[in-house]
Amino acid sequence: MNLLEWLRKALVVWQGIFSFLLCIIFCSVLLSQDQSGRMVFHQVMVSTFFYPFKMVFSRFDVTFRIYHDNEELRRENVALRTENDFLTQSLRQVPRLREMERFRENVSLRLKPGRIIAEDASRLQLTWVLDLGKADSLDVNMPVITSRGLVGKISKCFEHYSFVQLFSDPAFKVSVQVNSSRARGMLQSEGPDQLVAQFPAGSDVRPGDTLITAGLGGVFPNGLQVGRVSSDISETEESNGDVTQFFQVRPFQPLNTVEEVFVLIKQDEWNLGETP
Repeated sequence: MNLLEWLRKALVVWQGIFSFLLCIIFCSVLLSQDQSGRMVFHQVMVSTFFYPFKMVFSRFDVTFRIYHDNEELRRENVALRTENDFLTQSLRQVPRLREMERFRENVSLRLKPGRIIAEDASRLQLTWVLDLGKADSLDVNMPVITSRGLVGKISKCFEHYSFVQLFSDPAFKVSVQVNSSRARGMLQSEGPDQLVAQFPAGSDVRPGDTLITAGLGGVFPNGLQVGRVSSDISETEESNGDVTQFFQVRPFQPLNTVEEVFVLIKQDEWNLGETP
């Protein structure tokens, strides 16, 4: 055994002996003191030997409290933002609801207000789902409108929800007439945002004319606003010699901005009254 190894073991042994003797001395001093002496001894020990440990635990406690407070503030911030977004959307909804209420008061039809809860995800946007169904007196082929104009009709109806076939569907067709000249034609879609009205040759139709439903077929009443003629597209001569004119139509109600609609509950006789 070399000298360094002997010194290391000696230090280990003496370190243990010294620690044991130090504990005996501290205990003896503490037991020999009265109540006030013990308090002084406690304060001396806390302020000297245990001070580093006290500082470490104190910093840890402060750090934990700060972390907990930050988490609480973060949750409150998220809740306030959500509430603010909800209130903002509610405020934006007020003008739309007021416009719908004014429209409802100005017509003599039985209108059922509804909300769009789902829609066709394709770019053509052919179908909506409404939160109304048979329980709300709805049925197939009932017109769906907004305060601005026609958007479609009920294609499928279930107990508490229904499907709406939109005018953007190529299979959707409706008879229309020019509001001023009363010329009648047929409206259909040829793609997204591409409504085309077909009229017999020589019909009094000009760009800027307003198109309304003609009331033929029993699905739509006469007088529902549809759109405005924007341009003359072409003329086509059919096999029987008749010439047909085609006009591009801009709908009064863009489909991508609609959130609430009216469903016209069909009556024995349509009576539209005055529409805005």
